[in-house]
Amino acid sequence: MNKTTYLTSLLLAASVCQAGGDQLLAAPSARPAAVKSTKGTTSTKATSSVADVVTAANTFIATLSTSQQTTLLQTFNSTNVAKWSNLPCGSNCRIGLQLSNLTTAQQTAALAVVQAATGTASGEGYNEIQQIRAADDYLNANGGGSGYGSGLYFIAFLGTPSTTGTWMLQFGGHHLATNITFGNGVVTGATPKFEGVEPLSFTTANANIFPTGTTVAPLGSEAAAMLAMISGLTATQKTTAKLSQTFSDVLLGPNTTEGGSTGFPATKVGLQCSTLSSAQQDLVVAAMAPWINDADDATAASLLNYYKTQLANTYIAYSGTGNFTTQADYARIDGPNVWIEFVCQNGVVFQSQIHYHSIWRDRARDYGGNFYTTVLGTRDVTAASVFGVYPSPITAGSSLQLQLMAPATAASYTLRNLLGQTLTAGSFRGSTTAVPTAGLAPGTYLMSVKTPTQQEVTSRVQVY
Repeated sequence: MNKTTYLTSLLLAASVCQAGGDQLLAAPSARPAAVKSTKGTTSTKATSSVADVVTAANTFIATLSTSQQTTLLQTFNSTNVAKWSNLPCGSNCRIGLQLSNLTTAQQTAALAVVQAATGTASGEGYNEIQQIRAADDYLNANGGGSGYGSGLYFIAFLGTPSTTGTWMLQFGGHHLATNITFGNGVVTGATPKFEGVEPLSFTTANANIFPTGTTVAPLGSEAAAMLAMISGLTATQKTTAKLSQTFSDVLLGPNTTEGGSTGFPATKVGLQCSTLSSAQQDLVVAAMAPWINDADDATAASLLNYYKTQLANTYIAYSGTGNFTTQADYARIDGPNVWIEFVCQNGVVFQSQIHYHSIWRDRARDYGGNFYTTVLGTRDVTAASVFGVYPSPITAGSSLQLQLMAPATAASYTLRNLLGQTLTAGSFRGSTTAVPTAGLAPGTYLMSVKTPTQQEVTSRVQVY
């Protein structure tokens, strides 16, 4: 497929997105028209549970030697969770086991973990991960050399895989970073997630991942959905949405943490979605979906629905031509929680072409809400200096005791679920109060406390 044909297919997808409400939500799954069906594009596996992921992880661990297990199993801490990159920098910027150093059986077991933890939507999730790996094989064979290849991807478990503790699956390589955090049997974070691709589309020359002769276009649905979103704006709206800055890459890529000099911008810019028509708002949701659908199916459905509830306070913006055909063409979706960036760069191996970089992050859920200050203020170490809750874990229906470290004349608490939805709230004086848990399902919850001398801080509560 040449560049003209590919861009024509993107424009066709954009026009389909604008045709009507029923078609809007289907658009993110559409691949460019000239792309053949790829092996596994429509997955036949059932949606996996966290228990399935843990089972696959333990099966993989059992195939490894003691030294390999030591390399795979890393400490879940703020240093290790941030050891991901979009660059072809191998073990210099990543931790864990490299696929090419594993036996065929071990590689199969490793990829089974990744597949169990990611989505089954057409062309997204695990299938898109495989497409990005296939792109590296293509780069290897077409001028990129030994620095690229589907074997140069790394897998690590931060913490011990279980349905009762906290741990993270890290899988990535060039143009891919998958970071999924689990806590007590649920997914507490599916971000940060980086995806990129060079070239935009290609035909496989070997059967390492897909059958030889398969045409693949990773991020094709992402590009089409972003194009539809920007193309659906009026001229006046485009003027408001267009940024004066030029972006050569995503802002919140590797080595960025919230609250730092390169963290989430404090002020939202662009066009507020509350000013959009219903059809235009649907285009925004459709533009989010290809990234969100990379998470496991249940998590993706919950998150997309939650992001929709925040749509009125979500902003969209772009820079460059808005056509996503030129260096520095850029788009952003910035909500109370969701953050998605998509940018075009000049090619590195194919220098006459562009290639894509993208990032999906969540202010409340990056790394499961651990380590970094988030939109909900979730940082257990900070919270512990302000208040404690006990018992935790607690049996649903019992009263949770909240204890301030210092008495307050007026304190308040809010108990939320992991989607940030308020379940109960109250005010109290002094040092202690009881918080009801009746009706709560087993799982992880967020307890936030605010006092006259302390901004809201949040810690997790486990309910059994």
